[in-house]
Amino acid sequence: MNKKLVIGGGIILLVVVYLFWSGMKDSSSYFLEIENFFQQKDELVGKSARINGQLVKKSVNWDAENLILTFQLTDGKDTLNVRHKGVAPDTFEQAPSVVVEGKYENGIFNSTQIMTKCPSKYEAKRE
Repeated sequence: MNKKLVIGGGIILLVVVYLFWSGMKDSSSYFLEIENFFQQKDELVGKSARINGQLVKKSVNWDAENLILTFQLTDGKDTLNVRHKGVAPDTFEQAPSVVVEGKYENGIFNSTQIMTKCPSKYEAKRE
């Protein structure tokens, strides 16, 4: 009886460890600045990543019929083409920096989520 309990507990423990490991593997993603992304882009093809950069304001193109937003992020040197299916956050075009989450494939970063840093609205007026 005691032997069955130990074996059953061991099996349950192995299942829990496996589920935890597989969940972490699927949900983990790299967080990179644009410069670092371009240094590693061949290794990151098809892998989940978060990329931080500045929005190139003139590159924003919104297709309202298909809900597709295309734009570019830059670090001043390199430029990343981004395609996002869905709407952008309200502060998207005013944000000092933008983080996109998704996968890089065929020369385009396909975003599943856009996060923006809010512009500082509470700075003291300069005299």
